Amino acid sequence: MQVLLWATGETNKLRPLTETIPAPMLPVANRPAMVYTVEMLARQGFKQMFVSLYHLGGSVEAYFGDGRRWGITIDYLLQREAWGSAGAMKWAEHALTDTFMVLPADAIIDLDIAALLTQHRARQSAATLVLRADGSGEAVCLDAADRITEMGSGLDDSRADGRSLRQTGIAIFEPRILEMIPARTPFDMGSQLIPALLAADLPVHGYVAEGYWNPLASFVDYRAAQEAALTYSDNSGHVLDGTSRSLEARQIADGIWVGHNHVIHPSARLAPPVYIGDNCQIGRNVELGPNVALGKNVIIDDEATVSQSAVLDNTYVGQLVNIENRVVRKNLMIDIATAESSEVADAFLLGEAHPALLDNGLQRIGDTAVAFIFLALTLPFALLIGLLTLLTTGRMFNRVERLGRQVGLAEDGRSPILQAVSLLQFNTRRANGREPRLAAWLEKWDLHRLPELWNVLKGDISLVGVKPLLPTQAERISEAWQLQRHQNQAGFTGLWYIQTDRKSELDEILITDTYYAATRTWREDMKILRQTPAAWIKRARN
Repeated sequence: MQVLLWATGETNKLRPLTETIPAPMLPVANRPAMVYTVEMLARQGFKQMFVSLYHLGGSVEAYFGDGRRWGITIDYLLQREAWGSAGAMKWAEHALTDTFMVLPADAIIDLDIAALLTQHRARQSAATLVLRADGSGEAVCLDAADRITEMGSGLDDSRADGRSLRQTGIAIFEPRILEMIPARTPFDMGSQLIPALLAADLPVHGYVAEGYWNPLASFVDYRAAQEAALTYSDNSGHVLDGTSRSLEARQIADGIWVGHNHVIHPSARLAPPVYIGDNCQIGRNVELGPNVALGKNVIIDDEATVSQSAVLDNTYVGQLVNIENRVVRKNLMIDIATAESSEVADAFLLGEAHPALLDNGLQRIGDTAVAFIFLALTLPFALLIGLLTLLTTGRMFNRVERLGRQVGLAEDGRSPILQAVSLLQFNTRRANGREPRLAAWLEKWDLHRLPELWNVLKGDISLVGVKPLLPTQAERISEAWQLQRHQNQAGFTGLWYIQTDRKSELDEILITDTYYAATRTWREDMKILRQTPAAWIKRARN
């Protein structure tokens, strides 16, 4: 079966956002809405898709490319005029040579396509429409055999002769129906094509879909989609949350996801679910959540409050500003309940944020450069260690869970939320828990930690910082002076590595880290880096 996605952006929904962003590209948890449909299709085995483009189609093609990122092939069908949903099918007639399914690219749905296709073939339908009681299209009435008997407004569930449902815009067609669509003429699937098929007495059936469905027809729908992207699981078991590939972020605490290169002040309060995109800066005493999604390069300045809202890319929210039940893009603010929009003229309240966070960016550049150089120099040695580890333990790598810097406060305003970090190390234990002699030697010389430089490259930890703690160690930290260490990112090395050893008590480590947090400068970090080789030899000999 072939697949055609409508990404033409011809509808007027979600204006004024869609005047500059095509509806399929509206970010849902910082990813275009169309991504969720593409991933659903790819998970269910579809390898090739056709995509119809019209309004601002270039941005769709630029993002999705040839589809290789999802393991599929995408062919684009460019329209110079708006032909409507059925007109787009006619425009694609040369490509649609087999049974085909059409889907709107600006809606999100959980659909069992195999069951849909099975019913379509069993009924020998010319067309099968995907229906729901809460659909947004034309109303239809089904008989006991799922055949559509009537269409139009005024149909309801009280009818004795059938069930009243609404179209979702998703359907399966046989190629012969294309003959009933006029060429180069605007033509709608729900209000024109389906009535024409019924008038010709062609078998048209309905398939009642279950699971998640969001047409993104209103800003209320849009906010609901943001929430669902953080919490929803579909009936195939694929989890749309930060633990899966469906969100380009890490889940650092229950219900809190963050992208790369974020700067979150330790006093910020985060009430899940919260999504924070790449390169975001969250200021002092900011309150985020619940149900907040921030795009990329967003700055929330000191003491601002954001709840039940979406703040899109490159937006600055000023000090003490309160954003609630809004969609915000730069200086544009939209009321979710009423869809009323306004532009804020004062750039100190709302405006455009610059994507570069200079201080954090310079540190990341330095960390990345040093880690890359060291990895490159030690690559042959690391490959040898990895091979020997594989032979002696049966596995090359292992991941250990640690906690890093504080990224906010819990809803009680006191308990810190610490970033969860999964550190990559050479495996030093067999499946039965025993430690081979080689592995013991690796741990003695700390060589099992060499792959942690990959975590530095990814930005999970910095090159120099506080000690990554076990969750059980972090639970023992309660005094105010100890909490100061949480304001710094965990490091591959640090003052803790130079001044303590493997036998040091937690209190000694916390004192060292707290002193580092109070006196840290880039000069001190360089000094620690220079002292690390000598400390490494000293630790190995003890």
